[in-house]
Amino acid sequence: MPTAQLPFFIVASQPARKLLGANLGKAAVVALRAMLFHRKSLEVAHQQVRFGKHELAFSSRIGKNGDLILNLDLGDPALAGRLILENDLRRAEQTAHANARSR
Repeated sequence: MPTAQLPFFIVASQPARKLLGANLGKAAVVALRAMLFHRKSLEVAHQQVRFGKHELAFSSRIGKNGDLILNLDLGDPALAGRLILENDLRRAEQTAHANARSR
C-alpha cells in the first residue's frame, strides 16, 4: 500500500524535549495517531498519550495556513484518558461569558 508523509509542526516544551530527545518526532506521531483514533476533531484542547514509560500531554490546532500544529508537554497520570476538544472548550467559555453577563 502506498503511503505519504504528513507534515505537521511540533511545538514541544523544554521538559518534553529534554525527556524525549531524539524520540520527539516518534512521540509526536504517537500523539497524532491517538488523536486520529478518536475520530472527533483535529483541534484538541487536551489529550494524553503514553509513550514508553512517560505520560505526555498534547493539544493541537490548525494554523492560519491550514497547517496542523501539535503542542507537546509532559502529562499527568491522574488525567490519563481525558479528551477535551477545542470546540467543547469554546462552548464552555461562551456559556461562562453568557452566564456572567446575565448576572
